[in-house]
Amino acid sequence: MTPKQWIELLGPTDLPVFRQTERRLALLAKEIDGVKTGDIAAVVLADPLMTLRIIHDANSRKSRHFDTEITTVDHALMMIGVNIFFKNYQGLKTVEDALSNQPRALQTAYMRLQRCLHAAWQARDFAVLHVDIRAEEVQVAALLGEISELLLCVLTPDTALKLQGLRRKRAAAEAELEAIGGSFQKLQQTVLEAWHVPEMTRDLLDATIPARSRHTMLRAALAISRNAEEGWWADPLNEVYATLSELLGQPPERIAAIVHNNAVHAARANRWVPALPAARWLPLLPGEWPPEPDEDELGEACPLPDKQVFRESLKAIEGHQDGTLTLPQMSAQILRGLHTGLGLSRILFAMITPDGKRVKCRFTLGIAHEDALRHFEFNLDGKDLFGQLMGKMQGIWMSADNRERLWPLVQPSLREMIGIGDFYAMSLHAGGKPIGLIYADRGHGICGLDGLTYTDFKMLCLQAARGLAKVKAD
Repeated sequence: MTPKQWIELLGPTDLPVFRQTERRLALLAKEIDGVKTGDIAAVVLADPLMTLRIIHDANSRKSRHFDTEITTVDHALMMIGVNIFFKNYQGLKTVEDALSNQPRALQTAYMRLQRCLHAAWQARDFAVLHVDIRAEEVQVAALLGEISELLLCVLTPDTALKLQGLRRKRAAAEAELEAIGGSFQKLQQTVLEAWHVPEMTRDLLDATIPARSRHTMLRAALAISRNAEEGWWADPLNEVYATLSELLGQPPERIAAIVHNNAVHAARANRWVPALPAARWLPLLPGEWPPEPDEDELGEACPLPDKQVFRESLKAIEGHQDGTLTLPQMSAQILRGLHTGLGLSRILFAMITPDGKRVKCRFTLGIAHEDALRHFEFNLDGKDLFGQLMGKMQGIWMSADNRERLWPLVQPSLREMIGIGDFYAMSLHAGGKPIGLIYADRGHGICGLDGLTYTDFKMLCLQAARGLAKVKAD
């Protein structure tokens, strides 16, 4: 395709944003009188697509008497104004809706988003350490560092998936040539210029320009965010640490510690993104990283939540708290809400055994017959993590944020069954007594968990407990 054709495809448009952005802005709009530009900026800077829109709109609206380029979100919002912002950005389209029939492209978009947010966090911290009084300019550049790939995922998902497949089999330059007709570097510059991204930002992202301090920090942040996705022990990362060591005047070991700390903070700040953060791999020991699977080995795409099914399940459970459903029938409604409604892959409902001493797997969905997780079982009064959960009705989201503290509390046999993936679990009580536990995850692949789904998971579990207390005797 020609540059003009790419501009028509990826250039300025009514660009969707991630659903989390749309929701957070909608909440701010309800309290508009007390909202400051900093409140909006915090939301915008968590979404490269929204950042691109704001930078574009602010630079497109510049008065002919105002020639200064607008390079930060804070500056852009000051130019636009809070009231005009909420007037102009109502009813935003979402990436999730745009890709509702493209689950693999959506998951790729989430992975790119996670990478962009990680790079932005690293870049801003490096700029602060370098005493750059305009650190947000470096942050914005990092956030837009892979905007062309993100735009491909959202606006032309088939091309994005084709490129992803080619990269597994060929050198990057060859894959890019076949998929997009040239290099991503050239496409990136074309797209950034079309979106009126300031020249200063474009220069920072131009790999052909000799590195100055800001270029070095930005390129280091982008390299870290890419390489760390395949573990933290690769030689390229050590080279980056050495470069930053020279720039920031700190030993490489200290730089590595700063980078690791930034990765953890970025992962915690962006827990809503349903893709695994690079910080997930920090506990791993040095070793050879496994090769990426071929396209035909990837299995099914990450499941997408179906909110309509989720609502139907909640309503069905509520509407049958009259003893009209048996335990299997009620359990089927619960499992459907979790699996289809929330897009959770492996789900089990464990119930207390007749002797009242153990909690044992009773119903499952999405768990293969040979999967050891089908034998999930633990002591009701045990001191391990699941035994403690049964003390009252409560939930847990096992994630990179708490794994170091909580994973040792899971008994070894269950750790082996569950594997290294994140999971949700919640105990169920009725009439002040424990009746069981629900466990759910998205397998061990690239499909991560997120805070919004965890909230819905707990909501459904609360409803499930009410429904299970009213089931008809078999």
